[in-house]
Amino acid sequence: MSVRQPHARGVVLAVASTALVATNYITAKIALGGLNLETFFFLWFAAGTVLSVGHQIVSKRSGFFPELARHARALMPMAALGAVSNLLFFAGVGCLDPAISAICYRTELVFSVLLGIVTLKERLNQMEWAGFALVVAGLAVIYYRGGAAIGVGALVMVLSAMLGVVSNWLAKRADPDVDVGLMVAVRCMGSLALAAAYALVTRRFNADAPPLPLAMVAVGALLGPFLSFVCYFAALRYMDFSKVAILRNSEPVFAALYGFAFLGAFPGGRQLAGCLLVLAGVLLVALFRPRPAEAAGGP
Repeated sequence: MSVRQPHARGVVLAVASTALVATNYITAKIALGGLNLETFFFLWFAAGTVLSVGHQIVSKRSGFFPELARHARALMPMAALGAVSNLLFFAGVGCLDPAISAICYRTELVFSVLLGIVTLKERLNQMEWAGFALVVAGLAVIYYRGGAAIGVGALVMVLSAMLGVVSNWLAKRADPDVDVGLMVAVRCMGSLALAAAYALVTRRFNADAPPLPLAMVAVGALLGPFLSFVCYFAALRYMDFSKVAILRNSEPVFAALYGFAFLGAFPGGRQLAGCLLVLAGVLLVALFRPRPAEAAGGP
């Protein structure tokens, strides 16, 4: 097999993963039109838990539950932060157009770099500082005269991205022997537990849900949390992690296309300008971030 073939497969898988996960902005938006946040959040991660845990049981059979018991305590902080991040994510999706939601959430790359600076003593080059400046400017444009709903929604999405990065950072620091599928299952179960507690506290769970939102929950949970991760981890077998991450920054483009095609929604001129600034900043950070080997002077 030539060198170009694995790379091409990696590109296709990475783009497929991005296209799949971007459907969350549409399926969740439609579902939240007929469900309150409490009902939607519970049903979404009930479906995600069934898919992820079911896949683990089928693939590992009797070995899943002993492994879950062995690693559950170590994975709980990751799952807890991920659950809060997920709740904020869907709250933000309910307030914003898909493209703006996706752009605001892509600030997770910026938080990843900041976490690297704090915990790994990394340094930023001039292009990376320029990227941060563009992100800040873009968010300011989105907020400016964007209305309270856009301002609050964007803030919620950025906070969700920040917590999601910390959760992923904890996942990276987990025992390397822990199966990635197990981490996905534990994270889904953590979100389901938070969703159940949230619904009990608010007492707003609605069991009489309309058919269309229920269908969107089923489709969204299948395409986003499950199939997109299958493609994502498969892509990592053919491409470098950094290159896959760069391709996944095309997520806002897919979200905008889906939003226009299925919802007839597209950002206004000011919000679109802010989105483009944020995307440009994120891409600068991604494209000009040195690889670890290069930063350390390695080959």
